[in-house]
Amino acid sequence: MARQDVENYGLVIQTSGVDSRLEVELCAPCHSRRTELGDYDHTRADLLDNIAPSLLREGSYFADGQILDEVYVYGSFVQSKMFKNGIRCSDCHDVHSLELVKSGNELCLQCHQAEVYDSYDHHFHKKEHEGRPSEGHLCAKCHMPQRPYMVIDWRADHSLRVPRPDLTIEISTPNACGQSGCHDDKPAEWSAEHHAKWYGQARKPHYGTILAAGRRGAPEARDRLIRLADDARYPAIVRATALALLGSYPGEESTAAFDRALSAEEALVRYTAVQNINTADPKRLVDLVVPLLFDRVLGVRMEAAARLAGAPDVIFKPYQKGALREALAEYQDAMRHSLDFSFAAHNLGNLYAKLDDPERAAHYYNTAIEIDDLFYPAKANLAVLYSSKGQYNKAERLLREILHDFPNQYDSAYSLGLLLAEMNRHDEAVVYLEQASAGMPDRPRVFYNLGLMLQHLGRTGEAETALLKAVEIAPEGLDYLYALADHYIKRGEPRKALPISNRMIAIHPERSRSWHLKEYLEKALASPGGRSGN
Repeated sequence: MARQDVENYGLVIQTSGVDSRLEVELCAPCHSRRTELGDYDHTRADLLDNIAPSLLREGSYFADGQILDEVYVYGSFVQSKMFKNGIRCSDCHDVHSLELVKSGNELCLQCHQAEVYDSYDHHFHKKEHEGRPSEGHLCAKCHMPQRPYMVIDWRADHSLRVPRPDLTIEISTPNACGQSGCHDDKPAEWSAEHHAKWYGQARKPHYGTILAAGRRGAPEARDRLIRLADDARYPAIVRATALALLGSYPGEESTAAFDRALSAEEALVRYTAVQNINTADPKRLVDLVVPLLFDRVLGVRMEAAARLAGAPDVIFKPYQKGALREALAEYQDAMRHSLDFSFAAHNLGNLYAKLDDPERAAHYYNTAIEIDDLFYPAKANLAVLYSSKGQYNKAERLLREILHDFPNQYDSAYSLGLLLAEMNRHDEAVVYLEQASAGMPDRPRVFYNLGLMLQHLGRTGEAETALLKAVEIAPEGLDYLYALADHYIKRGEPRKALPISNRMIAIHPERSRSWHLKEYLEKALASPGGRSGN
């Protein structure tokens, strides 16, 4: 039966003649790992009016952006040069059947010159190997390596990247040369040696090294993450991922980077900046985020509202209060639309916790847990809520459940250690703080708390080691330096503490606490009993 003869075949929006980005974003709501922002409305102008695509997060993607978990296609493709240069889904796929429009290298030769790219001088692989047909010469074999999902479903990485065995060695990402059926019997060093022989020693910097350092929490990653987030030459999903990681690096430089990102052209960058901006000053947070309540993109407005929820009412101007109410209503509607998923109930729990409504917060955290008993973020936040109300036993039970199901959830081990310390169960607290420090070796606060607890228990040598580690990780952290100096004072070693006070003054001469500490130490050392201090 023929289609009805109506304009544009009765489709909601025009699909012929659309630009490449719009076509890709029409496919994205189904072909992406995503968070839904309410019911789909394909007439909306921006992708983030309907969904928020997953970033290149640990557990979903490798650090260089290659697919790991079941992330589908969109998040990979938007990293590619193909997407940047206007290639769209229908250039390679029939939009209804998803079948390829051409087979083998003919698909790529629609754009790439055969004499340059479909040649031995480019790929260095024969069409036959030991008398059998070989796939080594196929473009997709090197540039779109596959991974299996649900055992039998092999999916190609659509970031169409250049193989980088050097990154396999540096940051443990997959190596196209070492995939099954190719050179999986050879180490990455073998692949890197041949790669250098064929294409030379020079290698372009890759954002994967920066994201890998950010995932580890390496202190030196902060400035590199800032540069990556600022650089509009990189894909929006990469810049947004850098911002998400930058949220773990509080400080003026990071806040300034978020401030710039809040006015970025790409909605995903603005959305992620709102989510992760890190400032302890509510007034500054409102000043930075409130303009986003008027953003043209729904997802950005909603996230701005969620972030500003609970800020003191007096900070807002009357017209801003109205915009906040409207955006909060949009946020709540979107989350209720997705209440069959644990993330939505968890988000509502977070919202009501900020709005100082602990009963509704607990209700939604428990709803999230009922939907998915393994969704540990809801358990962790509910534990915080219980702890704030003095219901320590309930909080302890939840944290122990998390660690039973996820032994490597070191943040929960850290939280449990702090909770047990609050409950005066210090010996138990140390066990979990040590577990957290082993699992998060780049987190200075963990070693700081561990050092203080060990000091309380009289384990002074171990306490010194932990506090020194905190200072090593964050050499400009005044809290850590002060704790180390105080440790030496309590041990009767003021001479060791004095240079630490000088270091504190050099870092932040405006802080009176550092000067008072130095004055105290100099007096102590000048006294008859202090002259012999170590």
